[in-house]
Amino acid sequence: MFLLMACCGVLAGCASQAVDPVAPVLSEVNDSKEAVGSTPPEPEVMAFPEGTLLALLTAEVAGYRGDYQYALDQYLIEAEKTLDPGVAARVTRLAAYMKADDKLYQAASLWAQADPESLEAHQFLADQLVKRALYVDALETMQTIDRLGGEAQFDYFAYRVGRMTQEDRQALLLGLNDMLTVNPNEPQILFSKAALLEALGDGPAALETADTLLGLKPAELNFIILKANLLSDLNQKQAAQAFLSEQLAINPDQPRLRLLLARLLFEAQAFSDARVQYQILHEIRPEDGEILFALAMLSIEQAEFAQARLHLGRLVRTDQRVNQAQYYLGLVAEKTGDVALALREFAKVDGGYEYLSAQGRIVELISVNQSLEDARSYLAKKKLAHNGLRSQFDLIEGQLLSRVDAEDALFEHLDEAIEAQAGDIPLLYFRAMSGQKYDRLDILERDLKQVLTLDPGNADAMNALGYTLADQTDRYDEAYVLIEKALRLKPEEPAFIDSMGWVLYRLNRYEEAIDYLEQAFERFPNDEVAAHLGEVLWQSGKTRRAKRVWKEALSETPDSTFLQSVVKRFLGS
Repeated sequence: MFLLMACCGVLAGCASQAVDPVAPVLSEVNDSKEAVGSTPPEPEVMAFPEGTLLALLTAEVAGYRGDYQYALDQYLIEAEKTLDPGVAARVTRLAAYMKADDKLYQAASLWAQADPESLEAHQFLADQLVKRALYVDALETMQTIDRLGGEAQFDYFAYRVGRMTQEDRQALLLGLNDMLTVNPNEPQILFSKAALLEALGDGPAALETADTLLGLKPAELNFIILKANLLSDLNQKQAAQAFLSEQLAINPDQPRLRLLLARLLFEAQAFSDARVQYQILHEIRPEDGEILFALAMLSIEQAEFAQARLHLGRLVRTDQRVNQAQYYLGLVAEKTGDVALALREFAKVDGGYEYLSAQGRIVELISVNQSLEDARSYLAKKKLAHNGLRSQFDLIEGQLLSRVDAEDALFEHLDEAIEAQAGDIPLLYFRAMSGQKYDRLDILERDLKQVLTLDPGNADAMNALGYTLADQTDRYDEAYVLIEKALRLKPEEPAFIDSMGWVLYRLNRYEEAIDYLEQAFERFPNDEVAAHLGEVLWQSGKTRRAKRVWKEALSETPDSTFLQSVVKRFLGS
């Protein structure tokens, strides 16, 4: 421990019995490593002003008596006054012991300032900088740790990349690249670089970096997972699956790899292959909730409802994903025609994301099997019992009325709900979309503008209003401004890309329109995008391509009335 004043016997005696030994709390960044310099030598005796000596003694006595907060505050004041390394170290360790992060950051900063060569001080400081999302400063501190002979764990940035701003990502990438010019084969730095590149939208460069990592450490699990995820994100799904299969052939006892392969197969709707992988995992970990749930979902997809019930029932019995399990037990009962059982299972969902979904299914079943009035009466009781969820129940009621095409009742209900809950954005948005459904452009425009007044950054509202103006009016310039702004906020959103293609078409910018619509169709090949793309291709004189797009889309969605109407308009049949 640190004795603050070796020249003062009383203080030394108190310090030896007080808070200490407060073992220095290691940085989270280095939580798997033994701290370097965790038991430094006693500081050299030095003289303090009389007031400082008394304050330090008081703090030490307070610690001895268990008043750690007072001790912490006093130590911190004196550390700021003196910039003494021993005092700064003492208060840093005490703050770590007390888990007082705000004070810990302040203390560690003082310690690193007072003793720039202290490895431990910089370890504490790096941890606090990362916690505060001060990533560029954290990188500089980690470089100091590296210089002092410690393990800075630069790979920590890879796990935080999703929380960073684009500016931080770019700055960190520059810093890491500078470090790689000195040490081009440092795995931790390369790992974070790959994550940053992916987050910045440069998937191919990230993949190249992942290959470099695997060249250095071909058996490193995190690097294998990184490459598989990058391949998947780059829409190289089959390559990702093949790569994971190869790795599992080499090392079949890696459940993380098998789980990732199973997920990718599930996403690709290769349900039989996914089921094989999940079954292998189930044999290894028979009570694992994620695996049981996945097997249940696969059983439902393949209409093996008895098997689904077994897996879901096991989840309930083992108290895992209970609300999810109850919800899907309700869906299975509904799919097998047992309405009474479905209602009972849905009613057991008492929380989580599934609660409102379950309530929606209950309302739908009551409406179909009893009456619309009974369903609305049920919702009225729920609103009284759960006033905090009134808005959500109002939305469920609106969706019910919309499904049964009760137009007058729908708008009456929404008008009352919005009047009672002024400024409720989901309700306003739903009424706007209801306006679209029933060709009430006045309602749509009014409500979407109100949403944008309440939430100026609402990209969905911008896009919805922009697309409607482009599709149903001649206010194309206004529509373009709205869609362009929405697309800046969500550049990867297929619906927004489709909207931009459509407004460019309306502005007679055909080639640009085709480029955007092809991007949208590649990302989300649904019937509406296919209709748009085909129409623009046709009007551009590319009729053969248009016919091919429509034909392929109709084979996937033969019941799409929207697509059928567009095709009929141009082909006559």
